[in-house]
Order: sequence, then structure tokens, then C-alpha cells
Amino acid sequence: MDMDMTLHFGEREKILFSWWKTGSFSGMAVSMLISFLLCILYEAIKSFRYFLAVWNVQKRQQRHAEASITNPQNSGGDNISEDSVHIAPLVQLSGFTKRLFTSYRLAQGALYGLQALLAYALMLIVMTYNMNLILSIVVGEAVGYFLFTGNPLVDQHLTDCC
Repeated sequence: MDMDMTLHFGEREKILFSWWKTGSFSGMAVSMLISFLLCILYEAIKSFRYFLAVWNVQKRQQRHAEASITNPQNSGGDNISEDSVHIAPLVQLSGFTKRLFTSYRLAQGALYGLQALLAYALMLIVMTYNMNLILSIVVGEAVGYFLFTGNPLVDQHLTDCC
């Protein structure tokens, strides 16, 4: 089956995988629904990553404020701590290494990978040039943005974190 490289409204389509084929109106409707839901999932993951970032910044600021209240003389300086305990270089967990492999960064990395996978899958669905699927993706992105974006003006949050 040759791919039609022009925009079309056909019902017969091979989508992403050789086993995901449509041959009827109901098959196309189910494929459109799946594409629509994938878009909503994409926007949900993107919004959840933003929520985690804001939550992490607030948690760090709270920890920093508590540390400066309980120990004001050590609030800023170059002090020796347990981060600089001398161990063999290959097994030493320095401050940088501990900050690199936090649960927050690992979760953000995994969520970003899933978000990128969904973005590429949606792009490949659009590249079928089927207008039914393209419209379902555009509407799904719009609905997902509407559902998961509380305040589209993020300027106020940027000043909080920087």
C-alpha cells in the first residue's frame, strides 16, 4: 500500500505500526479517539512536569529558609560538610553527584522522555496526511492545553524561581 503524500480524508490508513490499520468509518473514529487521547496525555505530562518544577523550587526555598533560621552563621560560606568526605574517587558521592541523581531529576528525565516519545508519535500520525487524524490531533492539543494549563501567563512564576 503506497502512502498518499497529499492531504486527504480517506478511511483506509496505516498508522504508526503495520498492525494499526483502518478500513472503515468506525476504525477511523477509534483511531481519531486514540490520537485525541494521546494529545491530552501529552499535555498532562507537560503540565505535570511544570507542576513538579514549581513544587521543587518551593520546597528548596522552604528548606533554605529553615536552614538559615536554625543556623544563621552557616547560611552562606564555604564550610566543610559531609558532602566533602574523602573517599576513593570512583565511589565518592560529591555534592555535584548527589544533586545530579536526585529523585526529582530522575522523575523529570523519565517524564521528559515519555513526553518526547508521545510528541514524535503524534508527529508521525500527522505525517500520514490524513485530515481526520490531523484534526483530531489539533483538537486534542487544544483541549489538553485548556484542561491542564491553569494560567497561561507564566511570567509571574519565572520571577519566583530565578
